[in-house]
Amino acid sequence: MTHKYEDRVARLTAQVDVDMVMITDPMNVFYFTGCFIEPHERMLALLVDTKTKETALMFPALDQEVVNDTATADVHLPYNDGEEPFNQLFEHMLEAESIGIEGGHVTYNRYQKLLENYTADQIVSVEDSINSLRGQKDEDDKKKLQEAVEITEKALHDFVKEPVSGKTEKEIAEFLLERVKAYGAIDVSFGPLVLTGEKSAMPHGEPGDKAVEPGHFLLIDFGVVTKDRYVSDMTRTFIIGEPTEEQRSIYESVLKANAAGIEKSQVGTPMHELDDVARSSIHSDGYGDYFTHRIGHGLGLGLHEAPSLDAENTDLLEKGHVITIEPGVYKTGFGGVRIEDMLYIDEETEVLTTFPKDIEDITLEA
Repeated sequence: MTHKYEDRVARLTAQVDVDMVMITDPMNVFYFTGCFIEPHERMLALLVDTKTKETALMFPALDQEVVNDTATADVHLPYNDGEEPFNQLFEHMLEAESIGIEGGHVTYNRYQKLLENYTADQIVSVEDSINSLRGQKDEDDKKKLQEAVEITEKALHDFVKEPVSGKTEKEIAEFLLERVKAYGAIDVSFGPLVLTGEKSAMPHGEPGDKAVEPGHFLLIDFGVVTKDRYVSDMTRTFIIGEPTEEQRSIYESVLKANAAGIEKSQVGTPMHELDDVARSSIHSDGYGDYFTHRIGHGLGLGLHEAPSLDAENTDLLEKGHVITIEPGVYKTGFGGVRIEDMLYIDEETEVLTTFPKDIEDITLEA
């Protein structure tokens, strides 16, 4: 296990052109050390010497036991409340003439502290390199992501076993939360997002007291966090009672776009082509104006991480990418449909989600 984290550090140091990397995002610290700490307002920093590959973890002393049990860092730099952590940080980085930071994570106040010892041109963002590494998953990562998917799908299968009419969005969300924890999840990765009727046309709406009724779309988008901190993300949209002609038309359009995006998800494909093919499919059905977001995103330890499958991304899909394919049509005043699957990109791309999505399977009794 230690070798995995050492390899990640080695791959990072090979990509960056600085003397020292300072990693402060708790999930990135976990990615490179196996130690997860939520420091809240306190300072957490993994320092990586790019020449020697030595790692030092600076952390609140109250987390010493967690660090002892899980961290693979070579050097421990605990500090107590009331102490200025930057004093210890600067001492450890004394010989570093340039440092790499996560540009999107370091706060303004901490950046100003760095400027006490470094000039602006000595501080560069290495966030793209870190994001790129996290975007590459191996077989062990895939196995742990599959566990997250299986927990999610078990909970959703439990949900559809019972009649749903009359249940509120909040009640359904609470049920799913209880079930995923019963199956071993430590939390949900977000939501659950449960929207029924006209509210299903809100891509990121909030579950409320609206009850499911015959004739409704019921959109459920949720995922879990496993004990190993891997996440899942899946959406299924159900139809309560016999679909109307328009419901059937919208649903089949989104399902067709979902299939087109999955088929296009192959090693070497420019990422924007996944968005292009799904968007073109929906546009040809007359719903192009109602597809308002990108086709998908990467995920792993985080719910949204590299790569981004948007219309402007010309990067190529690579073996080891884990992505979502999630086209949607959202018609205000009527309702919306999103169908989302998780994929592992390999020589033969594998769809990790298996929950049924044909219209006959997602039509529930009123």
